[in-house]
Amino acid sequence: MKLIQSVPWLASTSLLLLAALPSATFPGSVRAADELSYHSVKGLELEKHFVQHSSMKLVELKLTVETPDGPQEPEIELPETTITDDENLEFVEETLAAGEGRPAKLARSFATVENSVTFEGGEGTESNTLKNESGLSGKKVVFSWDEDSKEFEAKWAEGEEGDDDLLGDLVEDADFRGWLPDKKTEEGATWTIPASEFNNLQEPSGPMGYRPEGAEEEDEDEGSNDLRDNVKGEINATYKGTREVDGVKVGVIAFEGKLDSQSESEQESEEGPPAKTVTENSVQIEGELLWDLSAGHFHALTCDSEFKLTTSTSKTLEFGEQSFDLKEVRGFEGKKTYRFTCAAKKD
Repeated sequence: MKLIQSVPWLASTSLLLLAALPSATFPGSVRAADELSYHSVKGLELEKHFVQHSSMKLVELKLTVETPDGPQEPEIELPETTITDDENLEFVEETLAAGEGRPAKLARSFATVENSVTFEGGEGTESNTLKNESGLSGKKVVFSWDEDSKEFEAKWAEGEEGDDDLLGDLVEDADFRGWLPDKKTEEGATWTIPASEFNNLQEPSGPMGYRPEGAEEEDEDEGSNDLRDNVKGEINATYKGTREVDGVKVGVIAFEGKLDSQSESEQESEEGPPAKTVTENSVQIEGELLWDLSAGHFHALTCDSEFKLTTSTSKTLEFGEQSFDLKEVRGFEGKKTYRFTCAAKKD
């Protein structure tokens, strides 16, 4: 998703086995009932749907000008500004080869990849909606595990053609395997989910390489990359036991966390040195991950978050022999919802 928190930036499974593992499953030991664990099954096809909605409002606008007489801060009327971001992502996965604790080979077919950003001003102004598209829409990608590098390699499926640059940052794990405990867990148990897993919440399957409709190339977005790489904080998880949802017995993992990230980027100016922007993002999240204990994959994830975003842009203006340093600070506050589901593919 083109995450608006960055302007724009801003998955282990479980299986309940009553007896020995099915023959189609990767060989392994028998798992106890209600155990939270991932189970790789060759030929399994899953439909996954990820919906995200966020809205943030401008709450601070400050301009500082460094002059020979010292810093000056002219009064600026805060404009009414709201930015809304919506993403709808749907794909079908098929496990082509089973692995231990992960697939060995997995095909992902992107059915729907939609994103829009709406900018709204105050009374009397017109809203403006920017629709983004992705070169992954309608495409099929195959992830293969490399035992030497201990990583997945993404390639276009046979017969597919596309921009290879879209493949580099894709993530195979769209099951939130990294959110599961690393040992057998009883109700009430707690553990910590790595902060980096926040990126899987923000961008299931990784960055979609969005670009404005009609544009030939993806926007360069160095800030987004930094925000992904620099996530700090922690996500705390608690196992709440089991529940039946839609006729499916699920394990309930409640989670909450506080996370921060920062990025720095430069933008060329028509005159003078490049403008430098520092983006700081602070997020609080709370939600539930429901685990299908029989099928061995996530069943649903719901999460609500509140965030604060600050951008500080510094640049130098030159007038003849004089130059002035300017710094503009914009502060935003907003909320975001995540609604994810997963189920066996319907015939």
